[in-house]
Amino acid sequence: MKYLNCLLLLALVSCSSGKVRDLGIEPYRTSGVEQYFLSDLPQWANGSLSGQCFRKHNVQFFDFPKLQKAFNLTYPEFLEFQAQYNKRLENYFRTVTVKFVKPMEEAAFFSNTLENVRGGVRSFKVPAEAKKVDIIWLDRYIAQDKIDEIHEMQKSGRFDERLPVIFSACLSQEDLNQWLVEYSMDNYSFYGITAEWLAPFGSDLSPKAAPQIEIQKLFGKDVKIEFIRPKESLLPPEVVL
Repeated sequence: MKYLNCLLLLALVSCSSGKVRDLGIEPYRTSGVEQYFLSDLPQWANGSLSGQCFRKHNVQFFDFPKLQKAFNLTYPEFLEFQAQYNKRLENYFRTVTVKFVKPMEEAAFFSNTLENVRGGVRSFKVPAEAKKVDIIWLDRYIAQDKIDEIHEMQKSGRFDERLPVIFSACLSQEDLNQWLVEYSMDNYSFYGITAEWLAPFGSDLSPKAAPQIEIQKLFGKDVKIEFIRPKESLLPPEVVL
């Protein structure tokens, strides 16, 4: 397992500018911002072993240390930047038939996202009065066919005084929104931490063997967090409390 983790880490931190066309001559990305991109995960690693799921979309991971040197962002800002960029990317691919992004559009996605984040725009912004948060591990509930337990938590009033947040290591935010509609949970006021929020670097910018998120850093030290999962399920490696 350590060997596989090392292979995965090397794949993440290698420079994505090595992507080439079929002829193996021209670099695929020439926008100038590719220096901040990490390579896509291989298909076998593009998911969550503990959650028993795979991602339908590749997440564009970023080289946080390089972003730090260039733009001096904080850890929550890094996560916001990556999440917002990937949302732009997914929305783009939902409206076109091509499988790639033109260099001009790629550069525009990057600069516009950076401007938004540095300007204080947040896609994940919880109410200031929310001091107790429940993180619900959706992947595991799906894998064990226990989705009804989430409905029961809502009906019991558990979330009346606690902020409910859905966590998925495989679904994107758009995928999660569609899933909530399909399972009649779109009126539950769930927040979402999805695959775009995972990163191969910790808050100290040290590389990790696999993508993860430090939950407490995202919410702040004054927020009490409880991670909700099916009985006898261990904490997923993607989550650091």
